[in-house]
Amino acid sequence: MPWEEATIHISSVGHASVSAAFEGVHSYWSETRGALYGFRFRDHMQRLLDSLRLGRLEPEFDADALVAAAAELLASWDSRGKDLYVRPWGFARGTHKEQMVPRGTPAEIAIETWEFESKLGRGRTCTLAVSSWPRFNPGASPASMKVFSNYHNGRLGNIDAQARGADWPVFLNGAGNVTESSGSCIALVKGGRLITPDLASGVLDSITRNTLFRLAEDELGLSVETRPVERTELYLADEIFLMGTAAEVLPAVEVDGFPIGDGKTAGAITQALESCYHDTVRAVTDKYDAWLTPVPAAPTR
Repeated sequence: MPWEEATIHISSVGHASVSAAFEGVHSYWSETRGALYGFRFRDHMQRLLDSLRLGRLEPEFDADALVAAAAELLASWDSRGKDLYVRPWGFARGTHKEQMVPRGTPAEIAIETWEFESKLGRGRTCTLAVSSWPRFNPGASPASMKVFSNYHNGRLGNIDAQARGADWPVFLNGAGNVTESSGSCIALVKGGRLITPDLASGVLDSITRNTLFRLAEDELGLSVETRPVERTELYLADEIFLMGTAAEVLPAVEVDGFPIGDGKTAGAITQALESCYHDTVRAVTDKYDAWLTPVPAAPTR
């Protein structure tokens, strides 16, 4: 449906969005193959369904049906040479006067798409600040749920970090250990080891995180440590990077005023991981084709 033709009553997605879940998914144009490929579509769609079910909503579609719908939507675009962002999201069906929709409410799922500009291989970096806002307690709202309501914590952290001159926040949990940034996970390199907070620290089970750790092991021969990470480990790290669908691979060169590496450029391991990720999502290599969903070319008009 064209954007300008969409009409729906505000009550259908207003209060009901308290329980709404979503995903952010990238599809990348491959110059090597002359085609558009969705990256890990099925994993994202399954996590969307899991988030809805944890929120006690009842979706009627399975992951395969959602993958097919997303591919059909992308195929309607003239996507040659373009990268397209896909946002599937699910919310309580119908109109609701109450914020707290009851258990077992059927879920509707909408899928949107728009162009985005990948920053892979462009030499970008960022600065970080440990947030004055702690990470929300996963005992109150599970970190494994990718729901809109969990992201207000990230928004407050963004505002706080930017007010202090940094680009992105780093959240600590109730034990004072590192969790993640806003909308992205975090990893550090120390002595050639790749280290990241474990899921029990209160982080999202990120699909990009899992992808990069697989690449680190398979392509770079690195071991990955998942464990509680103390704040001071960030200050003494050799390298740090953020990772997520939107962030892709984003090197950090400063945390709370402490320079990371030379304080200007990404470290060697981060650069190598970014290169592996680029080649995977852009289908330069065929080694990870199981993660790619080919999108049919748009019909000729």
